Amino acid sequence: MPFPTLMEWAKRPAELGGFGPIFTEVARRLLANHLDNPDAMFAVGVTHPVTGQLLSLHPMAKRFLRGLPAALVQSLNQRCTWMLCRRPAISCDLDHTKPYSEGGETSVNNVAPLCRRHHRVKTEGDWKAEQTSPGHLTYTDPHSRQYTVTPPRLTDPVEPADPDPPPF
Repeated sequence: MPFPTLMEWAKRPAELGGFGPIFTEVARRLLANHLDNPDAMFAVGVTHPVTGQLLSLHPMAKRFLRGLPAALVQSLNQRCTWMLCRRPAISCDLDHTKPYSEGGETSVNNVAPLCRRHHRVKTEGDWKAEQTSPGHLTYTDPHSRQYTVTPPRLTDPVEPADPDPPPF
């Protein structure tokens, strides 16, 4: 849930991993009910102030460090990164964009969520994938057509104070 939504400064809906968008009041209640749960995982996501895209994810306690890169990839993309697929990222495979066997590293810069079906299409088919930055992918089909996928905005855009400032 975006912090401004949590603080009731904005109306942007929250996202429940593996489920989808939920009402902000439901998200606030879930958060309040799990604050004292030792198994609950809370992390702070830092977003770009203009583009609204997720830049990094920081755990709120050291015991949550395990699985943080996977959580960052899932939070960044939120859905399968294949064109028009809506499967939640939490139920997807984390696929190496450049295969591990070809020297691809296991990092946020080279991993993206793909549902099992699209993972197989990419791996077993003639599709190619390139990740230019975390969450920004370009898929090339067998006929050399390219499809670009970008992560969703997680915050509202920042409006300039004065769109037409006077010249000085």
